[in-house]
Amino acid sequence: MLRGLYTAASGMVLNNQQSDAIERNIENVNSPGYLEESEHAVAFPQLFVSRITPSKSSAEPSENVPLGIMGTGVYSDKTVYRTEPGLIRETGNNTDMAINGEGYFVVETLDGDKYTRNGHFQIDPSGMLRTAGGNLVIGQNGPIGPLPDDFIIGLDGTIVGKDNRQVIDRLKIVNIPADNLQREGLTSLYDSNTAPVDADAQNIEIRQGFIEESNVDINAQMVKMVQVTRSYSANQRVVQTYNSILEKAANDIGKL
Repeated sequence: MLRGLYTAASGMVLNNQQSDAIERNIENVNSPGYLEESEHAVAFPQLFVSRITPSKSSAEPSENVPLGIMGTGVYSDKTVYRTEPGLIRETGNNTDMAINGEGYFVVETLDGDKYTRNGHFQIDPSGMLRTAGGNLVIGQNGPIGPLPDDFIIGLDGTIVGKDNRQVIDRLKIVNIPADNLQREGLTSLYDSNTAPVDADAQNIEIRQGFIEESNVDINAQMVKMVQVTRSYSANQRVVQTYNSILEKAANDIGKL
C-alpha cells in the first residue's frame, strides 16, 4: 500500500522542481541571452505485477495471473535548456552583439571560460571588451582589446577599426550540444560538460548593434504552470487518501 504513497510523493517533488523552473523562466523573460529551462522527467523502474491463484488441489501448482505493469514514481535527472534563438532587437549600441544562428560567445571568468548568448557588452576604461558583469570577452587571440572608440564587427565576427580598417581580432564563437549545457547560477552564463567546438567561420553571423532577447515562450510557460499545478493537486489528493487509510489502520483497526 505504501508504494502508491511513495509514487504520489515523488510526483509532488517533481512538480515542485518544475514549478521552480517555470518561475525562473518567467522572472528572466526580459533577460538578454537567457535560455528557457525545464526539468527532464525520468520514471523509476517499473514492476511487473501478477496475482497468485491458489490451486484447486495439492497436486496442482498455483498459477500466476499477469495483471500488468505498475509504475513506481518519477524524478528529474537533469535540467535541460531550449536552445532555439530568441528574437533579435536593435539597440544601436556598437558594443551590443547578437549571434544570428547557433553558437555562444566565450568569456573569461575566475572559474575559467564560460559561454553565453548575451551579447550586451561594454568597453572598460582600458579599452577591453567586457560583459555587463565585468568578464573579459574572448577572441581568437585572447581577451579582446584595447579597442578604439569606433570599430566595426563583420558578419564573421572580425573586429576592425572604422578609420584604418585594421583587423584587431575576431570573436571566438563555439558550438555546444544542448545536453552538455549547465547554467552558472541564475545568470546567462553557461558551462559545458565537454570541450566546446569552434564554430565554422562560414556559419557565423554576428549582428552589431543588436541584442538577443530571452527565448522564453511566456504563453507556453503559463500553460505549463496550470498543468503542473493540476498534477500537484492530484498527487496531493492521493497522499491525503493514503494518509486517511493509514490513520484508520493505526487508530481503528489497532483497537480490535
